[in-house]
Amino acid sequence: MPGSLPSDAAPWLPRAKPVSLPYPPLGAHFIGRAAILSRMHDAVRNGAAVMVLEGMGGIGKTRAAVEYAHAHREDYTAVLFLNAETPDALLASIVGLADTLGLPATGSDPEKQKSVTDWLRRNPGWLLIFDNIDTDAAEAAVAAILRDLRGGYAILTSRRHGFSTFGTSVALESLTPADAADLLLARTEDGRRVTPNDAGDARALGTDLGGVPLALEQAAETIRQRHCSFADYRDLLQKNRESVTGWNAPVIATYRPTASETLAIAAAHLTDGARRLLERLAFLAPDPVPMTLLDEGAENSLSELARHRLAVLDEATQRFSVHALVQDAVRRSLDAVTARGRLTEVLAWIDAAFIGDPQDVRTWPVLNPLAPHAETVLAQVEAAGISTPTVRLSSNLGRLFHAQALPSRAEPLLRRALAIDEVNYGAGHPNVAIHLNNLAQLLKDTNRLGEAEPLMRRALAIGEASYGAEHPRMALRLNNLAQLLQATNRLEEAEPLMRRALAIAEAGYGTEHPYVANCLNNLTTLLQTTNRLGEAEPLLRRALSIDEASYGAEHPNVATDLNNLAGLLQATNRLREAEPLMRRALAIDEASYGAEHPNVATDLNNLAGLLQATNRLEEAEPLMRRALSIDEASYGAEHPRVATDLNNLAQLLQATNRLGEAEPLMRRALAIDEASYGADHPDVAIDLATLAGLLQATNRLGEAEPLMRRMVVIFLTFQRATGHPHPHRDAALANHANLLRAMGRDEAAIEAEQRAMHRESGLE
Repeated sequence: MPGSLPSDAAPWLPRAKPVSLPYPPLGAHFIGRAAILSRMHDAVRNGAAVMVLEGMGGIGKTRAAVEYAHAHREDYTAVLFLNAETPDALLASIVGLADTLGLPATGSDPEKQKSVTDWLRRNPGWLLIFDNIDTDAAEAAVAAILRDLRGGYAILTSRRHGFSTFGTSVALESLTPADAADLLLARTEDGRRVTPNDAGDARALGTDLGGVPLALEQAAETIRQRHCSFADYRDLLQKNRESVTGWNAPVIATYRPTASETLAIAAAHLTDGARRLLERLAFLAPDPVPMTLLDEGAENSLSELARHRLAVLDEATQRFSVHALVQDAVRRSLDAVTARGRLTEVLAWIDAAFIGDPQDVRTWPVLNPLAPHAETVLAQVEAAGISTPTVRLSSNLGRLFHAQALPSRAEPLLRRALAIDEVNYGAGHPNVAIHLNNLAQLLKDTNRLGEAEPLMRRALAIGEASYGAEHPRMALRLNNLAQLLQATNRLEEAEPLMRRALAIAEAGYGTEHPYVANCLNNLTTLLQTTNRLGEAEPLLRRALSIDEASYGAEHPNVATDLNNLAGLLQATNRLREAEPLMRRALAIDEASYGAEHPNVATDLNNLAGLLQATNRLEEAEPLMRRALSIDEASYGAEHPRVATDLNNLAQLLQATNRLGEAEPLMRRALAIDEASYGADHPDVAIDLATLAGLLQATNRLGEAEPLMRRMVVIFLTFQRATGHPHPHRDAALANHANLLRAMGRDEAAIEAEQRAMHRESGLE
């Protein structure tokens, strides 16, 4: 029947070419649209590569696109359908085409997307249908896809007007009264109560319904289900009109009152259970809903909604969806008390289903399908002033988005959880400390260290007052604060906190607990920074052993351990030992997070650095460029991680004698780090060294010398502050001395300059 999803063995889909369409063809039963199909075909013959079907909700844009595709599928190398309602839905649809196109089923979503677009480039002459482009975000996502594709055709459907920049626009209007009557007669032939006046009553009902195909289809289904006549249904419509006028406020410009009225009639003849379910579903996102969200026993109600065309089931994926028009109409039909009640029920529904540690990738297959619904519901309950039980859900959804490198979506959720619990419990409650810690970590990761530190210190103080200074929970907060102190070059303050955190974790959890491994990793990072590699290595190997035993060999925590150990091995010139660890870490993180996650960028940079060290520059460069692209997309163009990527790439460009390309990258990296850390941070010294080296290579010694001198002073100041020489100190002194020699200074002058730098840094 029209509107049902095809099975895997749908007989209407030819297997000779890739075809992915959501409905079987209606053919001669596609009533009243022959002229539209002809206009679409004429547009293609006249050279239109992109065609836009515009019209109000329910007017039949999707059906027209699908009918055209069925009618002309022999003209194309592939006929493929994409849900473009949101950027996420579009990505999921593109990824889903991999199976249709016979592409490998393994790999991350971005990798599958690339394999699909590569296939389209290799096989010109395809037809893509982008359905439901009704928002700015959806329009931008589709535009980005179309910019990268050539050699095929696209049909776009939208309720919006003004898509002429995409291509030829074709506007769909309501069916004529005659066509509307023909549709009603055809759709109800096997179920309505026949009367002598059917033809006239069908025409009158079609006029009542404004010729809107969705309204006509739903009216026909209700007539069939109730075995009533057209006249009976017109009586129902007339009686219902007054009660549904509230759905049709002037702001609903895209919906006709008649469509809303027919939705109301369909809902009015549902059982109580199905109606209650529909009213709940109206508050979810329009994205597919996993069946697991349903209460026990709700399957019958869902089947009833599907029979009335109020929901669409997908047995293959065990998900279902409700049209946004249906959701909007149902929400507007509810009085304020009922709406609040249903929204509260849905909130509890989502909250109960959103179970698992959001920072553990093993829970993501459960949480990811729920995330758009949780985000939508939380936005609605905030607007409605409902606060319970949103704290746990807001916090966990925020932590999920944070773990998935979506900080702009995470931050408002984490702030809301904090604000609610501060009101509910007071500023010194342990729950408040948890939210402070979560928010501070996000601020730290987005380089707002000055905002993060007071939150971390406040969380630590609350925890010590609530649990005592040696409670295992204190280990986490001590570690977080210590990492921030290390990031701001306060290593003398950071190290005792890290060692105290490790001791607390070992005493509280036991020596083989995963959190002990986390403490070990943090401490070894500081030890390597202060050039104590001999102390760091056994701790790193111990952390790796703990995490492999706790999580298994393919967990992201294990990838972190592998990367850290490989970095130490590289620093001690054991490159053959380091490389397989780096490659294993990269494979784990790509499988766990997908190809565009910042953790993957870190892995790529590490491996590229090793490849460069072993003179495999052609292999290293694409990895560096990919890492830079990931970090810019994740953190923005001014983040210190981007500066690191820029410096890495610039040094490779310099090594391949592309100095003109390298210099602006180096200067950009220096500017980012100075703005982020201040002028005297060791990372700034590394940027100075890189840029000075390039200036020296291009014989601009006078420009290079003050940069090198400043670099040396930063490293010497670091030594005075920490009590440990920086790993790059000796090389910095030697490089500066060599530069002075190249500038004609004698050894006495060089020695005098080095003494002056020691005095300036406070070492003499």
